[in-house]
Amino acid sequence: MKLNIKHVSKYKFSNNLTYGVQRLRLNPQNNKIQNIKTWNINIEGGIKQFEYLDHHQNICTFVTLSNDSKEIVISVDGQINTIENNGMLGNDKPKTKPWMYNMYTPITKPGYYLKSFCKKWENSSYSELDICHLIAEEIKKLVKFRKGSTSAYTSAEESFKKKKGVCQDFAHIFISCLRYLGFSVRYVSGYLKIEGVNEQDATHAWADVFIKDLGWVGFDVANGISPDERYVVLANGFDFFDASPIHGLHLDSQNIKLDVSVCVQQ
Repeated sequence: MKLNIKHVSKYKFSNNLTYGVQRLRLNPQNNKIQNIKTWNINIEGGIKQFEYLDHHQNICTFVTLSNDSKEIVISVDGQINTIENNGMLGNDKPKTKPWMYNMYTPITKPGYYLKSFCKKWENSSYSELDICHLIAEEIKKLVKFRKGSTSAYTSAEESFKKKKGVCQDFAHIFISCLRYLGFSVRYVSGYLKIEGVNEQDATHAWADVFIKDLGWVGFDVANGISPDERYVVLANGFDFFDASPIHGLHLDSQNIKLDVSVCVQQ
């Protein structure tokens, strides 16, 4: 599938900035299931300083924000060819070891509610792949998709207790459960082509599980499907904070408004 992507994030501040930096993870990964034909990142109100690979082998762009800026516009556009892989990625990043993704982070650490939920799969006779599918299906039944019900800092335990959240929360809940059961699971950020939708207000998130003899296998719990040729991967990590497309800090002002527009078309 040939996907054309345009993603624009506009930040408006209350006062002129005196200092600010941002780390962008907005370069799609180039691998056997997605091939980058063209890709451009443009920044208004800031300067791209350099690129580097982080400890998850994500391509990061370091940006300094211009002094006295009151508005920052980050826009990306490009074309990517994808292929159907039924969620199977194999060992796509040999430099990162699967066991790394077996440990909790503060936001994915399970509490009473998630541990209780997972008890039925402890010492299960099901295959690893079947357990992953069953847990994903059960989460999808129990948790409702609700915009604005959580924030970037809401933990998996909190969103599961609320029984509502967005794609980020579905991914964190799934990750928390499977790590509790001993699986290696990573958070994924990227884009999704949604049929009949021309403009989205956010990027997407899902999870990959490392299965013996298969490698990494994708699960989009929020949508109840496996990632296919409609998906484009930007970054992987332990949780949202490792794979967030845009992350930064600034001084002497407040971010009073953020407008995001994402368009993914064939």
